[in-house]
Parts: sequence; C-alpha cells; structure tokens
Amino acid sequence: MGETQAHHGVTVSDLEAMTAAIAAIGFTAIEGDATEPRNYRNEPGDAVGQMIAPTLGDEIRTWFIENPATRQQLDLVELTAQGTRLDRPGEAPAQGDLTIGIATDDPDGAYRAMREAAPGLEWSATSPCPEEDGVAFTVDSQRYVLTRDEPFVYVHYARSGFATAWRFFQRVLGYRLKSISTQGTGDERWALEGGGGRVELVVEQGTPVAGPDAGKRYLGSNHFRLLNADLEAIAERVESSGLGTWFFPPNEAGFSQIIGPTGEFIELYDRSAS
Repeated sequence: MGETQAHHGVTVSDLEAMTAAIAAIGFTAIEGDATEPRNYRNEPGDAVGQMIAPTLGDEIRTWFIENPATRQQLDLVELTAQGTRLDRPGEAPAQGDLTIGIATDDPDGAYRAMREAAPGLEWSATSPCPEEDGVAFTVDSQRYVLTRDEPFVYVHYARSGFATAWRFFQRVLGYRLKSISTQGTGDERWALEGGGGRVELVVEQGTPVAGPDAGKRYLGSNHFRLLNADLEAIAERVESSGLGTWFFPPNEAGFSQIIGPTGEFIELYDRSAS
C-alpha cells in the first residue's frame, strides 16, 4: 500500500453531499472503482452489517474516496438518526475526537468550492489557523483544517485522560510519542512516529466535545489508520495490559481494528502489509 498513508474516517449526515464537497477539491479516486456506496444492514447474510450493528446501528452507508495528488483518503460513514444515538462501547469514549487536516494550495478557495458544491450541509465560517498555514471550520459537526502543508489528523484529549492514552500508544501499540512545540497555542502536543502520515495527539484543558446528536464520536465512524504495527506483539500486550479491545482481530492479511482505552478507533496494518 506504500508508506505514506493519511486515512481518516468521519461520520456524515448526507453521503452524496459530502462526496460532492470533497470532490470539488480533488478527491476523485473511488476505492475499487465502485459506482455506489456500500450499504451494510443488520440482517442474515450480511456478516459485516451484523458485526457493526451494536456500535453503529442497523444500517450504515460508506464511501471511500481519495485525492490522487496528496494520497489522502476519507472514509465517509453515513449513520441513521437512530444510529447516532446508540450507546458507545466502553465507559470512556475518545474525549474530543479528530480534527482532520486536508492539503490544498488555496485554503480559502477550497473552502468556497466545498461549500458551493454542498450548500445544504451545516457549514461554519472559517477562522484563521496560522500554525497550519490555513483555515479551520466545521461541517456536519466535524472539525477540518484546510492546510498548505501535508494532510494530518489531530486526536484530542483532555489532560485527565491522556496518561492512559500515552501508555496505550507507546506500551501497547509500540509507537513512539515525541513532544513537539505548540508555537504559542498553549496545548501539549505529541507526534506519533512510525505509523505513516502525520498524526498528533493534542492535550488541552476543556477539550470541545460534540453533543450526542452529532454522532461524530461513535466508534468506527471516526477513525484513523496506523501502519507498521507488530500485530502479534500487540495482541500479547493487549491481553496482558487490559488496555484496548479488538473490534476486528488481526487477520491473515495483516489488518485489524482496535478500540483504545479512551475510545480511539484505529485501523492497524501489520508491518508485513505496509
């Protein structure tokens, strides 16, 4: 699959509208040349639909689209209104979920193009994001940054929950966290190294949390991908530490999905598959 990998999953309220919005800024490559979204249902004969139903509801539609120029991938997940209100597995869901950074040469122009392509979605105005040389905004309760730099994802934490997350990423998953400068923002930030693409953990007091009706923090609909995992070693450490729960256990192809102890939903690819 290649080393560079910026793959981010997000809940949307209208799959077609959000597809149009990101297509307007260069996301045109569809997974497997599919012609329509995947539709998973909680019914006999749909093994995936039955597996995900307790987490995401009885029916979801998904659409996977990539920007060929930047190789960033967005996995859009449309939940039913009932699905957004399901209880989350575990007692401590991810505290602030994701901010997704999308690379573009013209952040202001890209925002206008997205909004014009999908005017029916709920868009905020933009605000300057100088640390990323771009602009920030929300749509469908999801935070985005349009950046002139490389694609990225911020995973947000409140200070009270970060110690557990730190142990999980370093001692269970085996990735290195490196403290990085915050350029005067006041946040504590850590770069996750070795997982492919740019992933940063942002620790701040009073992390904003979306209301339950947004649905965007539900496991499996907002996720990110890490490469170069030693899945055999991780499986042993998950069992011995009690930190993390397999949603999709490692398979022969070297793929798995894991729920972290503070609610992170992460796709892991074994180093043999990277």
